[in-house]
Amino acid sequence: MKETPGRIFDASFNAVQLKELFDLYIEERSAVGRDGVSSKVFASRIDSEMDIILRKVRNCSYEFSSYREKLISKGPSKPPRQISIPTVRDKLVLKFLAEFLARVYPEHVSRVPHSTIKQVHLASKNRPASDSYLRLDIESYFPSIDHKILMRILRRKIRKKEVLHLIENAISTPTGVKKIVGQRNEKGVPQGLSISNILSSIYLSDFDNKMSEVPDISYFRYVDDVLILGNPAQVSELSLSLPKLLKSKRKIKCHPVGPSGKSVIVPLPNGIDYLGYYFRLDRIEVRRASYKKMFSNIMKIISGMKYAKNKGPLIWKMNLRISGCHFANKNIGWLFFFSQTKNIKQLSRLDAFVKQKAGEVLAAGDLERIKRFVKTYHEIRYNADNSAYFPNFDNFDSEQKKQQIGVLMPRKSREELDALSPEDLEVLFVKCISREIADLERDMMEAFS
Repeated sequence: MKETPGRIFDASFNAVQLKELFDLYIEERSAVGRDGVSSKVFASRIDSEMDIILRKVRNCSYEFSSYREKLISKGPSKPPRQISIPTVRDKLVLKFLAEFLARVYPEHVSRVPHSTIKQVHLASKNRPASDSYLRLDIESYFPSIDHKILMRILRRKIRKKEVLHLIENAISTPTGVKKIVGQRNEKGVPQGLSISNILSSIYLSDFDNKMSEVPDISYFRYVDDVLILGNPAQVSELSLSLPKLLKSKRKIKCHPVGPSGKSVIVPLPNGIDYLGYYFRLDRIEVRRASYKKMFSNIMKIISGMKYAKNKGPLIWKMNLRISGCHFANKNIGWLFFFSQTKNIKQLSRLDAFVKQKAGEVLAAGDLERIKRFVKTYHEIRYNADNSAYFPNFDNFDSEQKKQQIGVLMPRKSREELDALSPEDLEVLFVKCISREIADLERDMMEAFS
């Protein structure tokens, strides 16, 4: 029997499947929404919560609560990125929707940029040197997605009214303000929801299909960043026709193509920045802006070391900035993102800079404790599964958690930590690590913003 969207929904939307999703994806460390209900409280009343979800979704009366707003810096002189944080109940419903959409649209499942970066490098290396790059940058992509157009695209495949109601309700729910009955957003997909990326990909699926049929070009799109490699005549023509097509068919605008703008045409031998990397024929390395930013981030930590009596927490921060880590089932860090660079000299210069500047404020023994970018690069590239060079916070036992808290919160005595229950220790550990992880995530956000 053919697996249709309707059959997928009927087979998977039940209390057993929802509880499995909760156990797998809604962790104790999940952020709390505007209602203030934690995942722990939600779990304590999960049966009644299941009844509410099942009943309201099936009769198309389910309403999402307004999302809590979180702002993430994209660097100086740039507006912050707005992230929407749903309540635990809504998070579970959204996760169900995300799993459903992934089965209906497997070709649009969100992926990390590394595969696109690898493909761009291969195309850049193998195409004629006489070709050009065309980079098109879509203005405010997520906030510009038109709901009527998106729902029309979804209805081509999905007829189930319960699903369509949920999606339309989820994307029209406001962020950061109280939800008013009858008032809905008519455009924009909130960022940070588990359905955000797949919906943004589906929205431009016709455009992707059209571009895949154009002969003799290499076409790439990662969310709102489009890159095309082709001969100069093709690239010039596409730089005019594609923005018009996107505006007329999808109501989205591209930044104007110009010599120094976000949208540009550049000969292959001149090189181009894309997704945080710099590509030029067979070269691939960290783009200049991201590279310079890491120097300034390092210098901020070293400046703090100069006057700190206890340098332990800052040495820890420096090492985390260099090596990255594994946390909440994700690899997080600058070099995890830039692990495809071929320019090891860039990393060696960073190591030399750290050694010189940190050497001015640290004793020789403390300086030896500082990790190295080149070493981290080789561990990520060739020994990622077995390496202990970058911490895996998900695998820390109670003793390791106490040691980390002791470093980051030196005023906490060992007696206080030993007196904590396992649950309270976990809460404090996650709070400590999450605060530091925020800096790593900001590094990654700035890397290709």
